[in-house]
Amino acid sequence: MPVKIPDAAALTQLTPAEKQVAKVLVTGASNIQGAQVLKMRKSTFAGHVGSIGRKFQITGKAGRPARAHAVLASGQVDPPSAPADVPDFTPAERLLLQALAEHAETEDIGKAANVPVPADVRPLIEKLVGKAGADNDTHLIGLGHAWGLLGPGTTGTRSGQSEPVGEAR
Repeated sequence: MPVKIPDAAALTQLTPAEKQVAKVLVTGASNIQGAQVLKMRKSTFAGHVGSIGRKFQITGKAGRPARAHAVLASGQVDPPSAPADVPDFTPAERLLLQALAEHAETEDIGKAANVPVPADVRPLIEKLVGKAGADNDTHLIGLGHAWGLLGPGTTGTRSGQSEPVGEAR
C-alpha cells in the first residue's frame, strides 16, 4: 500500500518529541543511535518512530524509509545535509528510489519499481544505497529529498517512462 501524505489541511502534526525523532530518523540513524543522540531510551525512540508511522498510516516494523519520506514530504522536518554532487541515477534507479520512498513492504517496492524478480529488490536497493553514498536505505531517502529527487511533484523517472530495474538497456 502506498504511503499517504496528507495535504496541509488534513495533516496530522507531529508532536515536538516526534519532530526531534524524525530529524534523527531521516539521517538513517538506528533506534540505538537515535536514542543516544537524543539522550532517551531506545524504547522511547522506537515508540516515537512507531507513532510517526501510525500518523502516516505506515504500519508494521518495516517502512523506516517510507516514514522518513512521509515526514520530509509533509514539510515537518528538513532533509539531512547531502553532498553537492547528485549521483547520476538511471531512470530505473530513480523509479526504485521513488518506490522505496512510497512503499513500506519489499513486495510493494518491487512491484512499483518494476523489479521482475522479488528476490532482487533488496540487493538492488543496497546497490542504490552504495551509489548514493548513503549509510542505509532510510538515509538514502533523506538524501533523495535533499537532492530534490523526492518530494512534491517528483516521479520515479524524468520522462515518466519506466523500465524494469536490473534489466539491460
